[in-house]
Amino acid sequence: MTVFFMIIIPAVILQIAAKLGINPQQRFRDNARTATGIAFIFTGVSHFVIPGKFMEMMPSFLPAPGFLIYLSGVFEILGGIGLLMSSTKHLAALGLILLLLAVFPANIYVALENVQLGGFMNYAIYQWLRLPMQFVLMAWVWWTAENYKIWRKN
Repeated sequence: MTVFFMIIIPAVILQIAAKLGINPQQRFRDNARTATGIAFIFTGVSHFVIPGKFMEMMPSFLPAPGFLIYLSGVFEILGGIGLLMSSTKHLAALGLILLLLAVFPANIYVALENVQLGGFMNYAIYQWLRLPMQFVLMAWVWWTAENYKIWRKN
């Protein structure tokens, strides 16, 4: 859920900047996509800067947890960069949604085992709320990339 603050606040700031004539992107959806891309890049980089935090979230049954942490970080960075470009936003959104599905078992593990991640993330209610919010994030990524347009007939 923290990721939503990392997305919504910059998206609103970008939209205000657009209204003031500072930002050429006038549509909220474009500013939301930019903010989402930046949030994924930031989160992906954090896999390399603080991998131990992500290691705590890894279920013990997964092989090579360190490799999986770095791999998911690479894909978050690539997906975030892809969202920033109009030419790759559709594919990037699809990739990020698949990544969010792939890491979902780790979120289930955190909730079931009450993994202590620090601060407000220690509360069970937060850990359980993260589960449905993961699907909200998937829908958000899909919406910002306007992927629904590629499936409907004109």
